[in-house]
Order: sequence, then C-alpha cells, then structure tokens
Amino acid sequence: MLHIQDNRCIMAEYKDGIPQDQRRIHLFSLILPCGVCYGPGKLVFRNEIQICDPNEILLSVCTLFKLVGLLPKGKMSESDNNRFRILVVDDDSTILDLYQRILDPVIPLPCLPNFEITCCSQGDEAVNSVKRSNEENAPYAVAFLDLNMPPGPDGQWTAEQMQRLDPSINIVVVTGYRTNPSGEVANRAKISDKLLYLQKPFHHQEIVQFATALSAKWKAERQLLALHSDLEALVEKRTAELVQSNKLLKIEVDNRKRMQLELQDGFENLKKVMNSTVQAITTTIEKRDPYTSGHQQRVADLSRCIAREIRFSENEIEGIYIAAAIHDIGKISLPAEILAKPVPLSDIEVSLIQAHCQTGYDILKGIDFPWPIAEIVLQHHERLDGSGYPRGFAGDDILMAARIIGVADVVETMASHRPYRPSIGIDKALEEITQNKGILYEPLVVDACLKIFNTKEFQLPS
Repeated sequence: MLHIQDNRCIMAEYKDGIPQDQRRIHLFSLILPCGVCYGPGKLVFRNEIQICDPNEILLSVCTLFKLVGLLPKGKMSESDNNRFRILVVDDDSTILDLYQRILDPVIPLPCLPNFEITCCSQGDEAVNSVKRSNEENAPYAVAFLDLNMPPGPDGQWTAEQMQRLDPSINIVVVTGYRTNPSGEVANRAKISDKLLYLQKPFHHQEIVQFATALSAKWKAERQLLALHSDLEALVEKRTAELVQSNKLLKIEVDNRKRMQLELQDGFENLKKVMNSTVQAITTTIEKRDPYTSGHQQRVADLSRCIAREIRFSENEIEGIYIAAAIHDIGKISLPAEILAKPVPLSDIEVSLIQAHCQTGYDILKGIDFPWPIAEIVLQHHERLDGSGYPRGFAGDDILMAARIIGVADVVETMASHRPYRPSIGIDKALEEITQNKGILYEPLVVDACLKIFNTKEFQLPS
C-alpha cells in the first residue's frame, strides 16, 4: 500500500509469482481497502515497504502499475484502450488548472495513463457533462469533485446526480474541511459509501494515484460487465437453441407416436384380414367335408385354452390358435369321396389322408406369418415316441405348439362323430391321452387339457 507523509513514502510490496490474471485484483485490494483513512497530505494503506526518496514516488507508482499489467511499457497512443476520461469539478479555476497540469502534463510521462480531462466549475455543469458523455457513449472513469461550490449546487447533490446518471463512475470528493471522518464535516457532507474522500491541500501524487487506480478499476469493471453481457447473450442463445431443439424433438416424438399408432392400426387391420383369410380357408375345407364341419375351429378353441393354461404369452397363443384353425388345410387336395367315406379306409386311402400334413406345409410355407405356422401344421400328427407322421419326429424335435394341437386334435376327433363311426365320447378321449401321457403325448399338455375339462368345466363347442 502507500503512505505519503512529509519526505517519506511507503509503498505496497508486490511479490513475484502472482499470476498475471490475479494481479489486478491484488492491486485493488491494496489501493482501495475498506476503512482507508485520508488525512492532510497523506494516504494510509497496509502491507508497506519504504521508499526514501520522495522524487521517486511517481515513478515507483507507475512501475507498480506496469508490473501488474495496468500500464503498457511504452508510450500509449490516442487510440489505446488505457485512455480514460477524467472529470474535475471545482469552483476555483486555480485548482482546475492544477488538475490539468497533474493529469495532462505538457511533457507526458511514459508511465502515466492517457487521461482526457474535462473541467467544470459548477455542479449542474458537471451533471450535464456526465449526461452528454453517456449519450455519446464516452463515459467518465473518474470524477474529482469539490464539496462546497457556491453559488451552485454543492458536491453532495452533484455526486448523487452523477451516480444516478452513471453508476459506474468513480467519484472522489475533495474538500478543505479538516476533521476526522466521524466529525462534523463527515456528518455535514453525508458522503455515500460509494464515494472516496480526499482532503485539501492534496499532493499531486495522490491525484495521480487515485486517477490511475480508479481508472484501472473502472476498466476492469466494464470488462467484467461486458463479459457478463457476453455470457448472458451466450446463455440466451444456447437457451433458444435448446428450446428450438426441444420443439423439434417434441415434433419428432409426436410424429413417431402418430406413426406408431398408424402402424398399430395397420397391424390390427392386417390381423383382421389374416384371421378372415384363415376363416375363409377353414370354411372352404369344411365345405368339401361336411361331416367334420367345425372340427378345426373346435381344435383351435381347445388349443388356445391349453396354451393359456400352460401360461404361454398372448402372442404365442395367437400363433397356436391360427395354426390349429388351418391344421387340416392339406385335406383340400383329397378327393371328397375319401373324406366322406362311411366305412373304414383302405391302406392306400390312409396313406393319402396322412399326406395332408405335407400338403398343408407346402401350401403355407410361402406365407410370411409371424409364427412358424407351416411347420406346426406339418408336425401336428407327430408323437413323442416317433410313431407319428409324416417325418417320424420324436421328443424335443416336435414343436410345443404342434404337441398342443396334436392333443387337442385327438380329443376333439374322438369326442365327435365321423362318417365311418359315431362319437366315442369325451371320457374315452381323456382316457386315451391319460394312458399315453409321456408316450405319445406331451405330459405338460395332457395335464393342462385334463385340468380345463375336469376343474374348469370346459366343453367343446357343438
């Protein structure tokens, strides 16, 4: 910090090693601490080192500012960013001339910032000058303001008006009253916390120090405000982009939901068409074999109940139902005379009947069902022990869906009338699958079938 008294100057120590971006803050804490005390011809700060030669004061101060990066090492041009506007207000023209000589000397010092000085003799004139500077976008960095300026407004009123017009201006109230800050003058002046106080007579180095430090502070604050403004603009831009992205995302989500609904509607329509097609095929087959009318539908209903009892998924149950509803589609290639023959069939006729599984497979294999319908139709007469047809599959080689339809087909066939025999009855049908459980028929399927007949009172549709 700095202490000026008589022929001694004490200046703040600046230690090497402080990063460049921290030097300004460090300096401000030295130059403008809270509770700084100003007396006649002196400034008192903290962290002191001694400089004995008073003629070196100004050079030492400038060297300090250069060191912390507030002043350039060479002479500055008019267009340099360190050019600051200073407003001085005093009713004494001699004092105004003194400010001019101190801050804008005829022979510029290489270490002194470039100050542009505006002098006013009255408070209202100074207020108008501040107003014009704002309109011209050329604000003042520092104002030195006398407290008592008859016949016009005093310094207190002038300071309040200037701060109202430009809150960023740094105001130093300079007065000739001699007393301590808590005395009569301080109460009379009602100096704001935002104002600095300097007592006359002042030393020209004090003016230089105030002007330089406060200009640097003003510049840093403007840079900080600009940074905040840029940051706010960037945040606003990013927020707008995010809002726009959210809008586009919402549109995309809505479009996907709409497409999903359209696909779902299309899928439901396709299922309806498929079910109608399956029903048409079933009806066509039964037209050629009126004695077994409704057989495929009853097998499909029973197969669905068995699959549900085993806790298959709804999608799997639907596939089993469709396969069961057309499991005898291969019989469309058989002569009607064989299908309706009222007497037992010959071996050749039995062979033709058994071929309906392969024929059904050949008809369905080219259709892209969501389930292996063709393979299920092919295997519905296979048996666990390998005694079935057409391929003699056994055990796990047989699809579970085919095992379900196989059991349902046996139960429905035995419980229904046929051209060559009357109904054997549901009890005999259940007895058949019970006796051959684990031999011909899947035990899990048999147990489920028995359960829905015995405990759930299932009845085959007539």
